[in-house]
Amino acid sequence: MDTGVPGGGRRPSVCLYTPSVDPSGMGSHMLDLAVEFLPGADVSVLCWGTASGRRVLDRAAAAGAVAHALPHPRDPAFVDSIVAFLADHPADVFHIHVGSGRENFDGARAARRAGVPAVVQTQHQPWLFRAPCKRAAFFRGIAAVDRLITVSWGEQRTYEGVGVPSSRIVTVQNGIVPRGPGPGRAAARAELGLGADQLVVMNVGRLVRQKGQDLLVEALPGLAARFPALAVVVIGGGSLRDRLARQAAELGVADHLHLTGHRTDARMLLDAADVFALPSRQEGLPLAALEAMDVGLPVVGTDVIGTAEVVVDGETGTLVRSGNAGALADALAGLLADSRLRMRYGGAGRRRYLAEFTAKRMAAETFAVYEDVLAGTRG
Repeated sequence: MDTGVPGGGRRPSVCLYTPSVDPSGMGSHMLDLAVEFLPGADVSVLCWGTASGRRVLDRAAAAGAVAHALPHPRDPAFVDSIVAFLADHPADVFHIHVGSGRENFDGARAARRAGVPAVVQTQHQPWLFRAPCKRAAFFRGIAAVDRLITVSWGEQRTYEGVGVPSSRIVTVQNGIVPRGPGPGRAAARAELGLGADQLVVMNVGRLVRQKGQDLLVEALPGLAARFPALAVVVIGGGSLRDRLARQAAELGVADHLHLTGHRTDARMLLDAADVFALPSRQEGLPLAALEAMDVGLPVVGTDVIGTAEVVVDGETGTLVRSGNAGALADALAGLLADSRLRMRYGGAGRRRYLAEFTAKRMAAETFAVYEDVLAGTRG
């Protein structure tokens, strides 16, 4: 990746910023960009100093980036703190990362006030707003942004559909860094307290309605009746933990559901799984599916934006209609019953990840967006 600033002949500087209360996957995306950029660029990372944000900042600092915690976005000092940081660490590019877009909190205008020449914003979720006032607020928020990036083609269409000009938006599909060697099946299962001969379905993600873990629990009774030793492992923290536990108890499958909470070693624990389940109601482009494919797991996902661009139905996994627990159960059962099919799908998923969804490709395409914007500012 050429990281020379067009016409500058010096080492470029990129500031990656999110005001999200829980960056989670978005934070992982930023960290992967930082790791890929760092050999040839100066990189800084700005996050709101929540527990999740602090984890991102700690990992950014360990990778060699400058990490800085921001105050609460509603704090009167929030914008001034961004401007002050950029005065001390001048940036060629200020790259904002938001979910739906409502989290911007004037980050773009702060960067403009600090004199940053290129302001880019990645939307990590498709257009979700229905109220006209929210549409107006979104367009006010992106007025100071040079270019919008969407993480999937389907997501881009949603923004074009509400009036974002195609000239202002570009898709760079998500990618991830390879995990590398893991602990292996036996060690990962021992860590989770699982038996060597159990069939294991795994899900990794925040415990929120968007991710659909309630549908996975709803599918459990039929699966447990067919596979009595089945374990469904859900890795992640979130507001729905207690509700999911109650749901499993009411359905009589509490012994089959393992809620681990947030785990920093989630990618290593994928070695314990036979099948990865992603029953999301919405996605941008799911990193969890890419992480499963990286380690050769077949994926059962929903046919929503993003997931349908990652999982090839009948080749790397199975896609089912979003919100349909019965279809989810049938798809999981089909893979749990057929080890050869699991192996074939998993191998194809691994090859697809390597060919299309690496962080190196994502970073190169992202930097090309920076170069295009910067070239325009100098033209």
